[in-house]
Amino acid sequence: MAPAPTVKTLFNLERTSVLLADGDAMGQGIISQMLSGFGARDVIKCATTTDTRKQISSQACQLVIIDPASLGDGGYDIIPWLRRKLVEPKKHVPVLIATGHTEHCRVTQLRDSGANFIVSKPLSAAVLLERIVWLSRERRPYVETDSYVGPDRRWHEQPAPNGVGRRQRDREIQARIAAGGDMNQADIDMLMSSAEAGVIA
Repeated sequence: MAPAPTVKTLFNLERTSVLLADGDAMGQGIISQMLSGFGARDVIKCATTTDTRKQISSQACQLVIIDPASLGDGGYDIIPWLRRKLVEPKKHVPVLIATGHTEHCRVTQLRDSGANFIVSKPLSAAVLLERIVWLSRERRPYVETDSYVGPDRRWHEQPAPNGVGRRQRDREIQARIAAGGDMNQADIDMLMSSAEAGVIA
């Protein structure tokens, strides 16, 4: 009897063009190997903010994976630039952040600049594949307002009735944030889908 198919055997990036922007050679190499293991053949690698912008502007990518902290000056400005300055379909390309800098302020900044997902380094191949699969299957509509351009944040639960109070998980996030330091992956995922993320002014 043949073994049951796994996510890896059912999902293949062979026909997907991926832009990988990571200024750390080792980090870039690790993620590149993971992508190769997922079947990706067309991986455009960038190590600076300037090269990343150039490649995003000139290449037709279906997925952008970026570590903005590793790209030097302007790394955190790439996503707002992509979302606000480029035209469709480039401005709507899925953006996955892979970074070791997961302080609450940074995660919030990246979320509010239009990132689809944020994963913390070091990351496993399983986590990266899970997020890529999610992006491929759960494409949300894009929202454009004066203060936000990116995927609609209202994709999970709605805020508390009448805007009073927070859901329990939001309170749990706040308690852990108060302790300081980097957020873990579970906290990042909760923040990305929290009541706060659903408010688009």
